[in-house]
Amino acid sequence: MNRSLRIACFLICAATSAATAGCAVTTGENSITAETLVRYEGSDESARVEYLPTQSIRIVSDNGDVEVSTGNVSDVVVTFSPFTMRKKDENKLAVAEMENDLRLSAIVDGDVVISTQTTSGASGYLGADIQVVLPADFDGVLRVEQDNGSVDVDLDGAPSRGTTVQSGNGSIDVVGARGALDVSTDNGSVFVDVDAWSDSDGSISSGNGALELSVPAGVDGTMTAQTLLGDIVEEGLPSTWATAENDAGTSYTMGDGDGGHLTLFTELGDIAIHVK
Repeated sequence: MNRSLRIACFLICAATSAATAGCAVTTGENSITAETLVRYEGSDESARVEYLPTQSIRIVSDNGDVEVSTGNVSDVVVTFSPFTMRKKDENKLAVAEMENDLRLSAIVDGDVVISTQTTSGASGYLGADIQVVLPADFDGVLRVEQDNGSVDVDLDGAPSRGTTVQSGNGSIDVVGARGALDVSTDNGSVFVDVDAWSDSDGSISSGNGALELSVPAGVDGTMTAQTLLGDIVEEGLPSTWATAENDAGTSYTMGDGDGGHLTLFTELGDIAIHVK
């Protein structure tokens, strides 16, 4: 039995119902019936993966929230929290669903790869929240690929070399970003706090949601901000920054403008730029 299957089996030692959070809709010939769903949660399971200097981290999630932080650890510490949604009193079916249709894995494949995946035909309510703690001196690239759920990343103080977060649906918060930056969600708000400006070009975008960017005053590079339906709000811009407005939005030149270019874009929502 491989590691991901062992983790999945260990997780299903217990399931409990939590707060009501949805409904199932069934249709008959002359009626529509909505039934309340409850959230069933399996037991948490932790894994540790050895971390080597400059190694990158890749997190792949079908469904569930992702939280990444740094701490006083030498390995990558991962906690999976499985869940599903079913009708009341369907706890046995919920347990079977988490056991048979959910695959969890934390392995080394060049990079450290952490994943939650559901089998073909599994319920869309099935998934697992992922909590990851990285060493405080993490100096690799973090990549998160999220289908559904929020992403919360705090790398404040870590000498990371880049952050990529791609989400199909969910809000994104990134604190302490350094290096190349590529953050996007199809639906949800995005907040990014930059510790150090990159020499590489990057982007922050949302198909539907507000963007908020926090940057140091002394950065050196260029930036453009565009919202199709919303306002651009600026706070604390230094007088040394050069700005210009055109049909494509607002452009900014910070310092000598020699660093990378960052593109901010949302179809629906405000863009707020804070200088710290």
